[in-house]
Amino acid sequence: MPRRPNTMRRLLAGLMALAVIPLAIACGETKGAEPSPAAIATAESASRVVSITGPSGKTPEAGGADDDVMLSGRVFGSGPTGVILVHTRLADQTAWFPFATQLAATGSYTVLTFDFRGFGDSSGDKDFDVVDVDLMSAYDYMRGVLNKRTVFLVGASTGGTAALVVGTRVAVAGVVSISSPGELPPLDAEAAVQQLHTPKLFIVSKDDVPQAHDQATMVAEAPEPKDESVYDGNAHGTDLLQGPHAAEVEQRVMEFLSQYATASSGR
Repeated sequence: MPRRPNTMRRLLAGLMALAVIPLAIACGETKGAEPSPAAIATAESASRVVSITGPSGKTPEAGGADDDVMLSGRVFGSGPTGVILVHTRLADQTAWFPFATQLAATGSYTVLTFDFRGFGDSSGDKDFDVVDVDLMSAYDYMRGVLNKRTVFLVGASTGGTAALVVGTRVAVAGVVSISSPGELPPLDAEAAVQQLHTPKLFIVSKDDVPQAHDQATMVAEAPEPKDESVYDGNAHGTDLLQGPHAAEVEQRVMEFLSQYATASSGR
């Protein structure tokens, strides 16, 4: 049986993260960096709006509604390989717009971004217990409506945790995890990666605590094929795509997608 993470290590990592929160609030850092209005406008002109129907995700007994939710999404490009970009809880799909535009411009990818329920123009209330349900709906849309057989999941923070878990449930060509928490109850990515045999790329900033510790654990426990990149600083999630290492991170992700898209097409 695989060894679970050391409880004391996780406790210390959590205490370190809590110690940073007051300073972050004092500095006004309540959410990550956002793309410029010009970048968002460019992305909107290069994409089309789509609506993704998803289930409520909760039973009436658990206090959930029976009504479906409507997730707001955008599709970039029309290449043969599908890529779903999954946002963090402190942002929305616009955080991915510059990278989605860049991917689509290669001509190799059809890129789908979407807002979790309660974010942007998506209906419903914010509910982080069912981010995996929303991602499953986006995956079904990519496969069933956009008709893409080769699909990658690329998630940041909360979105990365969801991508690692959902990657064990559906057929994917690969998963990219950026600054992903190992556990985000009810989701347990640390347990999921032990069963995730698809190619995996883990990316984090070395001072992004506790995510850097969680990544080390997940990389150690995940089966091959796997790879990781660790960058200086404490940029979190999609902030890595706007910081000093942005070009390196973008190139690393694009190399991963290209490598395993080619491998998938050959099977």
